[in-house]
Amino acid sequence: MELRGNRISAITTNTFFGLQNLEILIIENNPLRHLEASSFAHFPSLRVLHLGNLMFSNSEHSGMQVLNLSLIFGGFPRQLSDLTITSAVRPMTLVIADDSAPDMGLNLSLSGQKIPGMSLMFHNLTKLESLSLYQCWLDSLEGDLSLDMTSLKYFSLVQETEISLTTDFFEHLTSLKFAFIYQTPLRCTCDDAWFLCWARNQQQAEVFMFSYENEPLSCISEDGLQDLDSYGQALCSLDVGFVFFVSTSCFLLLFMLVVLLHQLARDYLLAFYYITHGWLNEALHHQNTRGRYLYDAFVSYSGKDERWVMEELLPNLEQRGPPFLRLCLHSRDFQLGKDIVENITDSLYRSRRTLCLVSRHFLRSNWCSLEMRLGTYRLQVEHRDVLILVFLEKIPSNLLSAHHRLARLVKTRTYIDWPQDPAQQEVFWDRLWNKLVTDKAL
Repeated sequence: MELRGNRISAITTNTFFGLQNLEILIIENNPLRHLEASSFAHFPSLRVLHLGNLMFSNSEHSGMQVLNLSLIFGGFPRQLSDLTITSAVRPMTLVIADDSAPDMGLNLSLSGQKIPGMSLMFHNLTKLESLSLYQCWLDSLEGDLSLDMTSLKYFSLVQETEISLTTDFFEHLTSLKFAFIYQTPLRCTCDDAWFLCWARNQQQAEVFMFSYENEPLSCISEDGLQDLDSYGQALCSLDVGFVFFVSTSCFLLLFMLVVLLHQLARDYLLAFYYITHGWLNEALHHQNTRGRYLYDAFVSYSGKDERWVMEELLPNLEQRGPPFLRLCLHSRDFQLGKDIVENITDSLYRSRRTLCLVSRHFLRSNWCSLEMRLGTYRLQVEHRDVLILVFLEKIPSNLLSAHHRLARLVKTRTYIDWPQDPAQQEVFWDRLWNKLVTDKAL
């Protein structure tokens, strides 16, 4: 039955009553403003339906045309194989199917007649084999549109306005054989530039792209129309293999550099970090009336030599004056609960000098070794006489050579030996006291 151009404006439930054997119905070029629910429920044998031009509105959607084919058919007709819908005047939200679907392959053609904002929602159309979109003014083709189009073989798109073609839309079209893109400009983005590469490398389907006067497929940017292929090659070309090679090479070089620094400069970097941390901490949080330094000397010694420190060192240095000296001892002046390394660093850098009491016990102590390194690097950084070496006993050369840092200091700097002869000890204390009070007033 062909009812083209008959000025039909409304179709009710009983309009086509009694036409159970009707297979073809063409209602094109009619100003359709009203379709009742189940108005096409009398066509169990319908195979071809051309419907348009739809001009009705839905009160709940404020001027939006909402067409639910399952509602007007009372369930989607299972024999339907050719469906053409033309919309006019207003944007349209189209629900093609709910839980029902045709039994055979379906050819679907949608025309929006240059209507902006048309939104398509497909559900359960697993038998859809052909889809034609003509001037629907779509903003994009997303993956949720093609989710159930696993049987689609033919796809056609004609649109004068710009559109985005996403990878998700085509990934679901597993049965696609032919795709036709007519005079449809894309957006000039790298997300759309992929389409040309996909079309050229596509082995499953034949992709045909047509533009005005057989010009290359164009895209729209702020500067107007551009050649999409040239845009993609200029701004979106990416050699994944080369990027992977460069990134891997950089990672390996960085790894080698870290290993090399760890082997050659680990001690220096660690000490520099602790010294910098201690200096900043002292400068920002430890202001005092005596100036920059809280102690005259930080005493680095082994715990096994503590008796000598308490019985000899403290009485002859702290109790002698004026000026009176203040020494920093780990057993007396370290803050409780604070990290040991931070205690060492802070105390060392808040002291005017570092006094190392070298003995066999000192050489075997890891903490004394760390204090020696920190004192040495501070000496190198500040270029001042901040390190004093006192040998409490004679150290054999073979034992001293194993500690290369200390051995180098002994060769380049003056040090003091603790005399075993009591007659020479007074001279020792005078010499050490004078050394420590130097620059105290500064």
